[in-house]
Amino acid sequence: MSMVIGYLIVVVLAALALTRLPSALAGRNLPVVLSAASIVAAFALITPAVYAALGRLVPIPNAVDLVAKLLLFTGLLLAGSAVARAYDAPRTQRLVSGLPGAAVFIVLMLAEVAVFAVVHTGRIAPDLAGDLGSPLVRVYSTLATAYPAYIALLLVPLVRRGLSSGDLSARMTSRFLLAGFLLALLRFVVAVVTLVVPAAYYPGQVVSGIAAIAVAAGLACAFFARVGRERRTQRQFS
Repeated sequence: MSMVIGYLIVVVLAALALTRLPSALAGRNLPVVLSAASIVAAFALITPAVYAALGRLVPIPNAVDLVAKLLLFTGLLLAGSAVARAYDAPRTQRLVSGLPGAAVFIVLMLAEVAVFAVVHTGRIAPDLAGDLGSPLVRVYSTLATAYPAYIALLLVPLVRRGLSSGDLSARMTSRFLLAGFLLALLRFVVAVVTLVVPAAYYPGQVVSGIAAIAVAAGLACAFFARVGRERRTQRQFS
């Protein structure tokens, strides 16, 4: 069941990312497109078939997981910065992609690498989930949820403001984004619980996937709304 959910997440995220491709080819919204591509790649790498295939080629067991986490963090940084810019929140944007945001990104990624380096496991499994009985493995997994939670915590106040917008597309965008960010915060809470209750890990992974889909859907809504506004403007002046 978890395997099916993993592939479904990749398919949905890839389809939503493709909605951004025309604007990227036109030179617009490139950070958002790169964000979507990074997140899709991160989820694609941890699907069972891809992970197993790459695991046989990489000399360090589970090094593919570190690459997936780097791609996920990068995608979230780009997406978070784009959302903050769209909501005209320069302070929040600085906390996401400025010096403070970069410091959080680097510290958490280095912490992941450090824990990974001291965990000795020969079991090939995304998020080192084959050894959840190890406390260090659970710390490794929990750290991976801390960065999405950081980005979500910064953006929740912004998207909540959009819920009262008079524009339907703005409200839909805010609803999807708010749902995704709240789920990211919930995922972090579940990850902390996992430190003492390893069985909580698998429901938490489902929450992660739904959160990613909700955020991608919100970004897609914003894209289609902007395309609609541009077309209406063109018709008015044509």
